[in-house]
Amino acid sequence: MGRCKPLLPVRGEPAIRFCLRRMIDAGLETIIVVIGANREKIRPVLSDLPVGIAINALPDTQMAESVSIGLSAMAESVTGIMVALCDHPLVSPKTYAALSACHYQAPDSILLPVYRGRGGHPTVFPRSLCGAVHKGIPLNRVVNAYPDRVRRIPMDDPGIVLDMDTPVDYHRILCLANRPTGGSIA
Repeated sequence: MGRCKPLLPVRGEPAIRFCLRRMIDAGLETIIVVIGANREKIRPVLSDLPVGIAINALPDTQMAESVSIGLSAMAESVTGIMVALCDHPLVSPKTYAALSACHYQAPDSILLPVYRGRGGHPTVFPRSLCGAVHKGIPLNRVVNAYPDRVRRIPMDDPGIVLDMDTPVDYHRILCLANRPTGGSIA
């Protein structure tokens, strides 16, 4: 994108804040935000939200490194982690809540949300598989290593597959975010 994606505005607020408010609205119990690049600009945007912040001092590393850092900030009692990306800002609070509920029903499963046959984000991992993440194994390899534990959860939420990797993607997200309230984008 050539710009700091977490700070791109969505409905008048930074994308990262927009995402976090949706997670908070969903009732997620503990939210740890891992920030790396541009942390001096991102941290103030989060200061009034009920989230923990962890720093990835090497932001050019794989996503698994950020997940490992986030895990280190979690209490031992946490039974799973939901890996959510701020470049997927239109994920519905209902989706976050549904994935959380599914985790409590199947706490040993890897939960992958699916919209019209396409997998997306956020993904939920059981605590028992988080050791692999601590070892630096990429998340997609963890998923592929445990196919018997993967549950694909159908969701009526296009937000799980809409990301902001290009200016065209971002424009599409803005158009959807700014349309009159309705559907799963609200």
